[in-house]
Amino acid sequence: MVNLVALALLLAAAPLPTVAPAARMPYVAVLVWHDVVPQKEVWFDTPLATFKAQLDAIRAGGFHVVPLQTLREHLERGTPLPEKPLVLTFDDNGWGIYANAFPLLRTYGFPATLFVHTNFVGKTTTKRHNTWPQLQEMVRSGSIDVQSLTANHPPDLRALSDSAVVHELKLSKSSLETRLRKPVYALVYPEDNYDERLARLAHESGYELGFTEDWGNAADSSSLLLIHRYSILTRFDQALRDVSANNR
Repeated sequence: MVNLVALALLLAAAPLPTVAPAARMPYVAVLVWHDVVPQKEVWFDTPLATFKAQLDAIRAGGFHVVPLQTLREHLERGTPLPEKPLVLTFDDNGWGIYANAFPLLRTYGFPATLFVHTNFVGKTTTKRHNTWPQLQEMVRSGSIDVQSLTANHPPDLRALSDSAVVHELKLSKSSLETRLRKPVYALVYPEDNYDERLARLAHESGYELGFTEDWGNAADSSSLLLIHRYSILTRFDQALRDVSANNR
């Protein structure tokens, strides 16, 4: 019989997967938006005009927007990236992502990834959330990827037991894969509350990448389960400057 206590200790002692040595360059910034709406509804919204101006800046600056899967291959195996690479992500599945961001992303030819809390799909809380048919449409377009933001978006996963965390992670992964017929390999920690225990539980639950809002070069992250992202609310311009300065 397997000694479960010994197994748990072994897993806890095992190092988390790290970025491939060949992937330490180039400097790559992962950007995160939340909802994109005509006018701000809550503080973390991005007005549509601002979003369009940001896409214009990305295009005018000669940046290369790559899909999350491309970043995954780069970080895990050192697969080369183009110069001045960016990855675009969105958290929380707000209605404006489908209504406003999605059409613009297609116009500009920029791929993006949505991180979705699955038990709120199609529901209204303090925000309206996109439905499963809308998510399916975006995925079918080939330009949008959907990954996990847990099932219920607990404000602090650190406060939950191991079993409760695993339930959140596995339920979300299963729901997305069942509904969208695409593999789910990436996770965002709700409200940027994370620690190494959560990273290990995510890894053990089948996730290969985990994202924070601890800004910096994604390729310089301490683990594949603790990858840096820039919040566009305060660091959009900085992200572009950092990528430009470190890709010369």
